[in-house]
Amino acid sequence: MQPPDWLIFLALLSLLEGLYSLRGGFEFLRLFRRASKTVPGAYSPPLTLIVPCRGLDPGLDRNLAAFLDLEYPDWQLLLVTDDQDDASVPVIRSLLEGRSHPRVRLLFSGKTRDRSQKVHNLLHALGHLRRRDRVLVFGDSDIRPGSLWLRHLVAPLEDPEVGASTGYRWYLPQKGGFGSVLRSVWNAGIASLMSEGNSYFAWGGAMAIRREVFDSCAVADHWQHTLSDDLSLSRAVKAGGRTIRFQPQCLSFSHEDASLRDLLGWSRRQLAITRVYHPNLWRAAFATQMVYLVAVWGGGAWARTSLNLYGPDPRSVVLAVLVIAILVAGAVKAWLRLRAVAVLFPEAPLPRGWLLIPHTCWGPLANLVTVAAMVGSLSTRNLRWRGITYRMVSPTETRVLD
Repeated sequence: MQPPDWLIFLALLSLLEGLYSLRGGFEFLRLFRRASKTVPGAYSPPLTLIVPCRGLDPGLDRNLAAFLDLEYPDWQLLLVTDDQDDASVPVIRSLLEGRSHPRVRLLFSGKTRDRSQKVHNLLHALGHLRRRDRVLVFGDSDIRPGSLWLRHLVAPLEDPEVGASTGYRWYLPQKGGFGSVLRSVWNAGIASLMSEGNSYFAWGGAMAIRREVFDSCAVADHWQHTLSDDLSLSRAVKAGGRTIRFQPQCLSFSHEDASLRDLLGWSRRQLAITRVYHPNLWRAAFATQMVYLVAVWGGGAWARTSLNLYGPDPRSVVLAVLVIAILVAGAVKAWLRLRAVAVLFPEAPLPRGWLLIPHTCWGPLANLVTVAAMVGSLSTRNLRWRGITYRMVSPTETRVLD
């Protein structure tokens, strides 16, 4: 049985999208190569770095130690958690006991009922800024930044057209389990959305904004009843007519593992948040992923069955070639992405040898995760995040359910 015209058309459409995406892979590599030759400039205004903490992230002590060792001339670090009973507090206090860090403060924000606990912690920390601070920086407790992370993150803000600067996350599996590696592959694909000129969004684990822009764009007002700190800040900055600059040097590594169940829950939460806060991006991704799903999984199965049963008829051969071309384009882009990160971070324990196979060949598996997460995000606006269940009513209204 020959494949229908619509299936061949979808395969061709997916291939064209893959080739366009492959072009982005080469641009991603060029961006990282340029960044590897760039040193931080002299722009280093006084700033406050805010890191909300909740629970025990894997390697929390080493992550926070990396924040304490950041090189910057005039800054303070605010570590913010719910209360003194949070599991992160003993780790923080133990870390600070053996060090002399007058610029570090541990704050307790209390519980919230009408926004995410993370956003609540950030808003609480805003009341502890220094009068001389000119830049606000936000980080996550589950990343381990390099020593010049702050300098690179702040550098783009010297340009008055830049509203915010951002990095992104890269997962480094520790034990190499299936769920951990697949999460790294899936998340690496999202990293390709970050661009040098004007990124779609800022990522909350590594973002910086001038204080005057934070105030003029009314970011604190956008945060009052929101779940997402970064997408709300991104909406505010874009509405203010400013750009978001991605800094490759601020790609931030998370050293942790995940089960397949963790991955499915985590990806569903990410895409549910995107659906509420960035619906156009969600719709575009959904259309692209569904076309890929039908073309690669459906087209591949149809071509293989047809060729096995009826021999090499021309239409089945064309479909098979299109599917193979889609897979090759995806594999090349994944390799370019890995190469880009390796150029900028040569000491990072990135996949090498046979470990390259998942990152270059697991695109179809990542597609299944994405489609499952997107379909799941359609059914509810409730999600559980760090032990708390929320309902996203809208980008400007959040309810804490427990």
